[in-house]
Amino acid sequence: MNVGIMYPRSKAHPLIMQDLVDGIKAFLAQQQPGTDINLISESVGYGGGEKEVYEKAEKLLMLEGVDVLVAFIGEKVMPILHPLLQASGKLMLAVHPGANYPESWLPQDNIIQLTLQEAFLCSLCGKDARKGRHAAAMVASTFYDCGYLHLAMMVDGFTQNSGSIVFNYINKQAYDDSFNIDELDNFLKEAKVLPALLCLFDQTPAALYYDRLNKNERAAELDLFVSPMMLQPEAFSHPGDPFKFSITGYSPWQAGIETTASREFCDAFLAKTKRKPSIFSLLGWEAGMILKQVADTVSSGYEDGAAIAKGLQNARFNSPRGEMLLDPQTNYFLAPVVHCSMAGNTDKMITKQLDLPLTAWADYIQLPTEGAGSGWTNTYLCY
Repeated sequence: MNVGIMYPRSKAHPLIMQDLVDGIKAFLAQQQPGTDINLISESVGYGGGEKEVYEKAEKLLMLEGVDVLVAFIGEKVMPILHPLLQASGKLMLAVHPGANYPESWLPQDNIIQLTLQEAFLCSLCGKDARKGRHAAAMVASTFYDCGYLHLAMMVDGFTQNSGSIVFNYINKQAYDDSFNIDELDNFLKEAKVLPALLCLFDQTPAALYYDRLNKNERAAELDLFVSPMMLQPEAFSHPGDPFKFSITGYSPWQAGIETTASREFCDAFLAKTKRKPSIFSLLGWEAGMILKQVADTVSSGYEDGAAIAKGLQNARFNSPRGEMLLDPQTNYFLAPVVHCSMAGNTDKMITKQLDLPLTAWADYIQLPTEGAGSGWTNTYLCY
């Protein structure tokens, strides 16, 4: 089986492509040595150029004749490929963090999506913030991060039950020693009662943000509700005292999950690459699982991607996240999530793996898709 890989590049996360492809290779080498799966790769830049994305997909499908397309592209660019994929009939596995919200949850029948469920997890986090003692919230993010709809989903989760947003802080600075949160510090100084703090930052600015916020004189009064990237190890890489504030959020996966599947993934990826696994290598490993299932079950050619996708709806995948399945209503893969919390003045993150949040997902995909949105088309974290 020939598989076309459309991979992105990122200055912020230069190993996205390498982790994704190495994750696929690590799974195939560990679980199915000798599997006849040939990978053919094409770069799509930052994943935001519709013309480039279309041309690379056309080359892989029409000239290279790949059987399955694996594309690391986001929801906003994906519609450009719909006619091409419909004409080819081939299966496409779209891989991305899931930081945006699709124009429609009605899927094209030969496109399936494997994501980190970023926007969904942000929605859950916003709901948690409202369920607590807070009727109001502040929002903190960066100029780049807030260009995607996962921040809107976090805010929506908070405001669904009459929660209100009283302050917005958007950082536009470089991610270096000049980074500061002066505007937020000033608001905290003047506020009589501190609202919840809804936070959405990539890993590098998250580490700077945590450090600066911890120096605020009212840090111990703060309850932070954070995005998944703020729960990754790199976000806690800045040396310093334990955080005075509390942290709550949801992550697609944590390396410390003590399951056989998670340990096998970590050990196999480390052995193959000499690098610790990341959430991008997790996506690669899971993509490898899906490709193996396709290779094992398809015997009469790969021209009917819709039939292959329908067959995948009956499969259950023992992912490092837990049991993963394909939602027939949306063609999105769903997996268990990890609830993370850290009390103030501690440095220990408490994690709890939760079952597939099917009820919450069913509610989530009923949210209206219309409304204002940014012009960001780059796949999240490709900048």
